[in-house]
Amino acid sequence: MSYETTTHKVNLTGGELSTILYIMEGYLQGSDDNEDDTFTKDCDRVFAELQSVTDNYYAQQEVK
Repeated sequence: MSYETTTHKVNLTGGELSTILYIMEGYLQGSDDNEDDTFTKDCDRVFAELQSVTDNYYAQQEVK
């Protein structure tokens, strides 16, 4: 396995996750990089993974 294809676990705070999502969202809007299919798929996957962590956290808070 290579670095690029290995799943890595990282420890980030909710604030750090929010910052990354905010920056990604701002960058991707109107970006010329959207023409690169691999780049777009990678960004969509990263965004979905990070957003799911946030969504799951708040869903668990509602249960409590």
